[in-house]
Amino acid sequence: MVTLALGIQIWVCISLSSAAIQYYYRDSLLPGISVQGINLGGLSHQAAVNKLKESIPWPKPESLLMLVDPEGQPTYICYGDIDYTLDYDATVRKAFLYSQKAATSLMDLPRAIRNKKDLPLVKSFNKDSINEILERLAAQYNVPAQNSQLSFSENNITLFQGIKGRTLDNTATIHKLIMLPLNQHELELQFKTLEPDISPADFSGINARLAMFITQFDAADRARTHNIQLASQLVNNFILPPKQVFSLNKVLGPRSKENGYLQAPVIVNNRLIPDYGGGVCQLATTLYNAVLLANLTVVERVPHSLPVAYAPGGRDATIAGDLIDFKFLNNTDYPILITSQIQQGNLLVSILGHRPGASVRLIKLETTRSITKPVRNYMEDKNLLPGQVVICRPGRNGYLLKTYEVVYQNEIIVEKRLISESEVKPEPELIAVGPKGFTKDQIVK
Repeated sequence: MVTLALGIQIWVCISLSSAAIQYYYRDSLLPGISVQGINLGGLSHQAAVNKLKESIPWPKPESLLMLVDPEGQPTYICYGDIDYTLDYDATVRKAFLYSQKAATSLMDLPRAIRNKKDLPLVKSFNKDSINEILERLAAQYNVPAQNSQLSFSENNITLFQGIKGRTLDNTATIHKLIMLPLNQHELELQFKTLEPDISPADFSGINARLAMFITQFDAADRARTHNIQLASQLVNNFILPPKQVFSLNKVLGPRSKENGYLQAPVIVNNRLIPDYGGGVCQLATTLYNAVLLANLTVVERVPHSLPVAYAPGGRDATIAGDLIDFKFLNNTDYPILITSQIQQGNLLVSILGHRPGASVRLIKLETTRSITKPVRNYMEDKNLLPGQVVICRPGRNGYLLKTYEVVYQNEIIVEKRLISESEVKPEPELIAVGPKGFTKDQIVK
C-alpha cells in the first residue's frame, strides 16, 4: 500500500508540473525549440520572428545565385528574379504547432523538452519564375543521346559506344533549391539521363561482315534516286535479333507522298507506270542478294513480272503495298546488322553477323572530374543596414575534366589515350555585410 501511495504521489507531482509548464508556455515556445540552431525557447510568436530576422538575415534582391551545369559553367540570376525570401512568420508558426502538439500530452511533454527540436527555416519563391528560367536554359543544356555505332573495313569490325544524353530536370532542380543550405549560393542544375536506344549489347556477337551486294542506278533520275535514298536510310543499321523474321514492308512503311516518297516508274502487270516509291524494289533486290550470300533463310520473295537491269536474271525481288513483301529469317544464334549505303550511283547492302574466330574492337569515351572548392571572402559595407547581407559574387567550384578514348579488343583494354583536358579555375565567393559585428560563422545567406 505504501508503494502504491508513493507511486500516486509521484504521478500527481509530474502531472501538476506538466500542467504548470503547459500553462506557462501557452503563448510561447517550449524550451529546446530552435530554428537553424537559433534558440527560440520561451519566446512569443513575434519575438521569435524578430530574433530570426536578426540572426539569419536574408540578402537583398540583387544578390546573386549561381546555377551550375555538370561541367562547372555558371549562369547567374538574382534572388529577386524568383522572389526568393525566407518566410520567418511561417517558420515560427510551424515551431508553435510542434510546441503545442508536444504540450497536449502530459507524459510526452518532459521528453519533448529534454530531447529538443531544431527546425529548418521555411523558404518561399516563385516557381513559375524559376521554371521560366530553367526552360530558357534547357535549349543550352539539353543534349540528345547518341546511339552506339558499328563500322567495318574488310573484316575489321569496330564498335563505338553510344553517348548518354541529358535533359534538364526542372522538378529535381527546384527541389535542390528548396534544400539549398542557407550559406550556399551555388545551385547545381539537375538532369535526367537519356540512354541511347542502341547500346553495345545490341551488337553482341557481331564480329564480321557475312555478305555484301552492290547494284547500280542512274543518279540523274532525281525521283527514283530520292526514293532509293529514303528507303536505304530506313533500312541502314537495322538490327535483327536471332531467330526473328525481317519484313521489308514493315521497316519501310507505306510508300506514299505523306511519307516523303516521289512518283517514279514501277512494274505493274508487265508495264511501267508512275507510282509513289518507284525504285524501292532495287533496295529489295539488293538486300535479297546479300541475304542469299549470307546463307540466311528467305521466307517470302516475289520476282518482277519483267526483267530488271540492276540484277542478274532470277535474282530480283519486288514489294508492293501490303500484298507483296520481302521477308527473311535470321537463322543464326546471334543478331545481324543490315547496313545500306549510297555511293556515287551504287547501292551497297551488307549483312554483318557472327563468324567463329573473328574479333571486334570496342571504343569507349571515359571522363574523369576532380573538384576544387572556392574560398569565401567577406567585406564590410557601410552602405548596408546593420546585419544586412549582399551576395556580391556567389563563387564557383573549380573543375578538372579529362576525357580518354579506351580501346577494348575482345573485352580487354589494349589502348587508353587522353584526347581532351579542360580546367575551370575556382572563383572566390564575396559577401558584403552591414556594420554590425557578425562573425564569419554567423554570416549566412
